[in-house]
Amino acid sequence: MQLKSIEIIGFKSFAEKTKISFPNGMTGIVGPNGSGKSNIAEAIRWVLGEQSAKNLRGSRMPDVIFSGSADRRALNMAAVTLLLDNSDHYLDSPFTEIKVARKLFRNGDSAYFINEKQCRLKDVTNLFMDTGIGQGTLSIISQGNVEEIFNSKPVDRRSIIENVAGVYKYKRQKTTAQTEILQTSDNLNRVNDIIQELKSRLAPLEEQSSQATDYLDQKKRLAEFEKKQLILTAKDQQAAIKQTTDQLKQSQQIVSKIQKEVDQNEQSGNAVKQELSAGRKQIDDWNAEILAINTKIQTLTSQKQLSTQENSFKNADVKRISDQISATTAKIHELAQKIDKSATAISHAQDSLRTGQAGLVAVEKAAKANNVPAIEKKIEQLRSQYVDLMQEQTAINNQLTMSQHDQNRLAEQAKSQKARISQLTGKLADGQKQLTEKRQQLAQSKADLAAVQEKLAHLKQLLTAKQATVDQNQTEWLNALKVAEQAKAKQNSLQALHDSYRNFYRGPANLLKNKAHLDGIFGPVSDFLQVDSQYVKAIDTALGSQAQHIIVKDNAAASNAIKFMTANRYGRVTLLPVTVIKPRYLNRSLVAQAEKFPGYIGVGASLVTMPEQFADINESLLGTTIIADNLDHAIAISRAIQHRTRIVSLDGQVVNAGGSLTGGANKATNQGVLINQTELADLQKATQQMGNKLAAKETQLAEAKNALQQIQEAYNRSRQRAFEVQQGINHQAADLKLLETAIATETREVEAMKLALQNAQNLNSADQDTDLQKQKAAIQKQLAANNQAVLDHQARLGRVRELADEYAKKRQSLHDQVVVTKEQLQQYQDQRRSLDNQLLQLNNQKTRLTTQLQDLKADLQQQVDPAQLDEQIAKQTKRQAALSADLNEKKVAVDRLDQTYEKIQNAIRTAQLNLNNAKYELKATGTKLSSLQQAISVSYTKLSEKYSIDPQVLGNPKWNWDADAVAGQIKMLKMGIEEIGPVNISAIQEFHDVSDRYNFLMKQQQDLLTAKNHLTATMGKMDSTIASKFKQTFDKVANSFSKVFVEMFGGGEAKLVLTDPNDMLTTGIEIMVKPPGKNYRSLSLLSGGEKALTAITLLFAIIRVSPVPFCILDEAEAALDPFNADRFAKYLKRFGDETQFIVITHRKETMIYADTLYGITMQESGVSKVVSVSLDNLKTEVS
Repeated sequence: MQLKSIEIIGFKSFAEKTKISFPNGMTGIVGPNGSGKSNIAEAIRWVLGEQSAKNLRGSRMPDVIFSGSADRRALNMAAVTLLLDNSDHYLDSPFTEIKVARKLFRNGDSAYFINEKQCRLKDVTNLFMDTGIGQGTLSIISQGNVEEIFNSKPVDRRSIIENVAGVYKYKRQKTTAQTEILQTSDNLNRVNDIIQELKSRLAPLEEQSSQATDYLDQKKRLAEFEKKQLILTAKDQQAAIKQTTDQLKQSQQIVSKIQKEVDQNEQSGNAVKQELSAGRKQIDDWNAEILAINTKIQTLTSQKQLSTQENSFKNADVKRISDQISATTAKIHELAQKIDKSATAISHAQDSLRTGQAGLVAVEKAAKANNVPAIEKKIEQLRSQYVDLMQEQTAINNQLTMSQHDQNRLAEQAKSQKARISQLTGKLADGQKQLTEKRQQLAQSKADLAAVQEKLAHLKQLLTAKQATVDQNQTEWLNALKVAEQAKAKQNSLQALHDSYRNFYRGPANLLKNKAHLDGIFGPVSDFLQVDSQYVKAIDTALGSQAQHIIVKDNAAASNAIKFMTANRYGRVTLLPVTVIKPRYLNRSLVAQAEKFPGYIGVGASLVTMPEQFADINESLLGTTIIADNLDHAIAISRAIQHRTRIVSLDGQVVNAGGSLTGGANKATNQGVLINQTELADLQKATQQMGNKLAAKETQLAEAKNALQQIQEAYNRSRQRAFEVQQGINHQAADLKLLETAIATETREVEAMKLALQNAQNLNSADQDTDLQKQKAAIQKQLAANNQAVLDHQARLGRVRELADEYAKKRQSLHDQVVVTKEQLQQYQDQRRSLDNQLLQLNNQKTRLTTQLQDLKADLQQQVDPAQLDEQIAKQTKRQAALSADLNEKKVAVDRLDQTYEKIQNAIRTAQLNLNNAKYELKATGTKLSSLQQAISVSYTKLSEKYSIDPQVLGNPKWNWDADAVAGQIKMLKMGIEEIGPVNISAIQEFHDVSDRYNFLMKQQQDLLTAKNHLTATMGKMDSTIASKFKQTFDKVANSFSKVFVEMFGGGEAKLVLTDPNDMLTTGIEIMVKPPGKNYRSLSLLSGGEKALTAITLLFAIIRVSPVPFCILDEAEAALDPFNADRFAKYLKRFGDETQFIVITHRKETMIYADTLYGITMQESGVSKVVSVSLDNLKTEVS
């Protein structure tokens, strides 16, 4: 087979239609960097099915479409077509010429074609599978493939051998088998879950079926006895209505007679009441006026007495205050004199204090001028200087003695040392230059290593963290998947139960299954109820079978449904017409009373939600039921409201109206319709949430795995780079250490010589002795001056100490005087403040007394005259006597009217009591009659609708049964039904259905186990085949690699080694080479050129074992030196007869061996074109 040509339109830089033909022999494609020559290899890779935009140097697949240039618009389509010569039928196809094409549009649409017929990517992949052509094969070898060989881990290199061995289809089949095993395991787990669920349901359903049969039998007998009881009740109600009607007529006559008597008494009483009311009002007015006169007389009398006393008191106060004012004035005059004396004393004390303080300051200033401690400190300093000068004089004498001895010895050494210093200085300059260069190199290498190590540590942390994230995500995903599948299985089971109405009684279930054939059927009550989970048990108990009542539009819809059920004998059902059902409410006072008790939760209707159009039905069903938190509180609330309504606890215990209790639990495991429906709704929400979380976790897991792979690849690259840099640093550090040691030794030698020479020069100096003599004379002068200074300071110290004693005595005297003066001044000032306060208080007192005196005199002038008060008192007393006489007469008349009114009221009360009793009897009789009429109407309706009995024939003598016997039978049957508990009528059929499904799933379980075992065995066979083919191919490639290595390197040895020979499915491949003149080493320890040539050698060895029809080499030899590049080209030329080589290169060593040469250039910016190249001119240039 041969690649005849490629046609490119709009792919990357090939904006125009470009066709390149590939004749026999080696074809070369050349061009400068950036001309687009590598786009040809990528076009071939793309048309063969490449799906990774990254491998095509793009971020997304539409990037391969020509994106435009300065002079051209972007294209909307890219297309590449390969023409293959299949005359030898190398490809499994009957065609001798095969054309493979791929198109991609910018909107994302793409298509594949084989011989111009559209096909799938899978068809293209299958066409080239195990042919050595296509993705992951050696039909296209780029510089990246070469680098990948020596950069990849040993386990990653096995894919090269696997591609050659042709095990790709087996691995693909194995992957498919693994997927099928996982699916089979998942299906098996689901089947097992369902089997366990069905198994747990079989026993309860069998028990339910038996209960349902017993229930139906007793229910049938109960219906017969209830019919008899209803007939007897209706007959008793007819007799009671006749008797009650007669009693009603008699009560009406009695009420009318008593009412007339009451009306006459009330008219008489009203007349007397009006006259009595007027008399009492007159008495009240006169009493009020007499009371007012008494009050006024008392006030005038008190005023007179008070006025006399006040005049006496005020005159005494006037005299007392006048005396106090005179005494205060005298005290004020006396204090003023004391204050003047105190001011004079204070002034004298302040003058004395200022004089004493000034004298004390003068003495302190004089004392500071003669500082004894300072003089003593100066004397000590002079003595210390004397000692130091003596030590310096001794040292100079010693130096003068030694200098003479050393001058002769050092003069000889100086001459030889100068020559040696000159020699070493030149050598050190060269060494320092080399040292600086090596330090710079080492610093750069260490910086590179630090950067790589920092990156490596960071990647290691990322790798560990990301691996933990992947493991955690994997665990969380598996756990979430298991929980979700269990919840989904339970949901499906409950949904199937709900959809089939198997948990409904036979009548409602049949009607709901056929509601599509009837109009106005809304559905069961349970479908429209929304209940909080904490109230579900209580509401389900409160509703009981009412949860299965069917809500219909109106009576017409209900009638049609009843007729339909009757005609088909589908059972009985209760219907709730929306337009007929009326709400039922509890009395507000009863609810208010219940709310006061602990444990009260609310009325049942308020704890559920139903659509607005069914609000009356909600109130009708639950409006008279109270919900409590437990049975004890329910009993307490029922007792408080006198057992007037039903109360249900949260756990389903019932306190019935009247006080009876219903409770306990049945052995049956079936739940009520409402409980099942609520659980289904909760499961639907939960599974939806679980599905969302599961999808999110799957995305997280995939992203984490992808990130982990990228980090692992980056970590491996960084680790290899760190190893290489560290080796370089080790060599540089060793060289630097040797150089630094040599330079340090030479530097120390130079410094020692310089120091010795300097010492010799200093000793040989002609001025050295003269300087020492001068220093000695100067020190002797300083010693004499120091002695004289000490004597002067000692004399001054004696004089200063005498003055200091005198100043101390004078300072103490002045200080004592100042202290005494300050104390006297403080006493005078305190006395002055006390006198000022006393004067202020006396002035305030005088002002206050003067004001009081003026007020008293004003009050005395305004006093009332006592004679005027006596005249007013006499006038009021006369008026009081007249009113008292009139009041006594009026009281006598009112008492007589009061006695008359009381007699009339007694008569009215007696008549009213009789009237109320008569009305009560009348009302009770009417209520009784109404109740009887309603009751008999209900009985008639039941007889007519339920049993088709005409009320006119109730007198049938055959219907005279014993009422007590009938009631006894009914009670016994009800007790039997109650003992059975809630039953599921459809349990019999459901039991048979579940049994059949259980047996079917058991067979499915066995089939799945068989399929899983078969798949596992198939995978084992595939593993054996893969291992066998891999080993055979590896041996061939290893042998070929050893031979081709010698040819490519001109000697040496090489071998491929399996890292784990015992496991052919996972073993890696290590490349060990021994270049000419060197020892065996791994690929990572070779130089860059040796690595590249070794990798190319391996690729050639593989092609030699498994030749491919054509091979595109995209700058694979770029890293080789000219000599090895020439070997590379010669090898291609040698095997050109077996494989068609298409070489994309910029190396002249390769171009010269090409049979056909194409040039790629960009004459127009951004657009690649094919131009012809003269092979003759090229060969001339190379030679």
